[in-house]
Amino acid sequence: MGWIILAASAGVPAAMSKDRGRERTLDQNIDSLRDRIRQIDKELVDLAAERVQLARKVGEIKRAQSRPTVDYAQERVVLDRARSSAEGAGLDPTVAQDLVASLIRASVMAQEEDSIRLARTGAGKTAVIVGGAGRMGRWMRSFLEAQGYAALVLDPAAGEAENSWAREHLQEADIVVCAAPPVAIAGIYGEWSRRPPSGVVVDIASIKTPLIEAIRGLQRAGGRVASIHPMFGPSIALLRDAEVVVCETGDEEATAAVEALFRPTTAKLVRLPLDEHDRVMADLLGLAHAAAIAFALCLPEEGHPVHSTTFQALEHLAADVVRESPEAYFEIQADNPHSAAAVDRLRAAVERILAVVGARRIEEFRTLLDEGRKRTRQR
Repeated sequence: MGWIILAASAGVPAAMSKDRGRERTLDQNIDSLRDRIRQIDKELVDLAAERVQLARKVGEIKRAQSRPTVDYAQERVVLDRARSSAEGAGLDPTVAQDLVASLIRASVMAQEEDSIRLARTGAGKTAVIVGGAGRMGRWMRSFLEAQGYAALVLDPAAGEAENSWAREHLQEADIVVCAAPPVAIAGIYGEWSRRPPSGVVVDIASIKTPLIEAIRGLQRAGGRVASIHPMFGPSIALLRDAEVVVCETGDEEATAAVEALFRPTTAKLVRLPLDEHDRVMADLLGLAHAAAIAFALCLPEEGHPVHSTTFQALEHLAADVVRESPEAYFEIQADNPHSAAAVDRLRAAVERILAVVGARRIEEFRTLLDEGRKRTRQR
């Protein structure tokens, strides 16, 4: 019996030593694999950089042949090829598609940057951005400077030296961009009606109703006036799939001059009659923002331990909206005469859902979803 106990006791250190050796071997294997992963990551980054450079050369050829930067048919071919290659390599095709889609985006961004820089639309020209210290004002300044404009800022938040310089060049500037609130722009246009700037004047306001009469007054005084609405925020890096609404003010020359600013980009230009702009924006902005804000306000103060994909998608959207400028988003709700009717439709829709669910009428609920499918673009 004693020999059995001694044998067992002697065997413990040997087993522990064997386990430690096995652990060291596993750690060495992990380190070796991680080294290889680091090497592959570097190779992927190097290859991605090479791909973007090749895309720039493709962009040069496209510009020489006056071909558009984006070729959606070719992108489809590239993405399908990536999915096919992934299947052959035992990789999830979605992973390959997402990876290549990111590379396509980086390539298009590089091509767009080159197109804007080489177009030199504003070479030798001056631009004044009224409200240029705001977020969209700063975006417009960078956008114009990329095209070669000498861009000056006129804004209470800017330094006195810069304001003085901008005021000095205001009358002779080739383009004057107004990035201030709509009511403020209307007042500015009233002042300028005494002596309109010689260049093209354009606002980028998201609400046009407060501006319509002011635009007409400036035009009657001899001003060259255009009006646009960039349908994106100042954080945008690539204008691909972004839209710029171009409002028809009746001054075709001024409108064409502003459209020319976006021609080198991949942005889509959409024309709307000036008087129709706010009716459309009541849905695209007023209704959309109200729905997102309402969802944010309905959330419990304490978060949940789990999340559904639908909840996360809506929460992310709502989070983006409620972090935007309160002043700008209040204008969209309060100054657009069509927004109240759009938000009323939201209230009516919620009431319909509550009525159908409260009465437990499944067929009517199915009808609601059918109606929703017909109204949404994601068919």
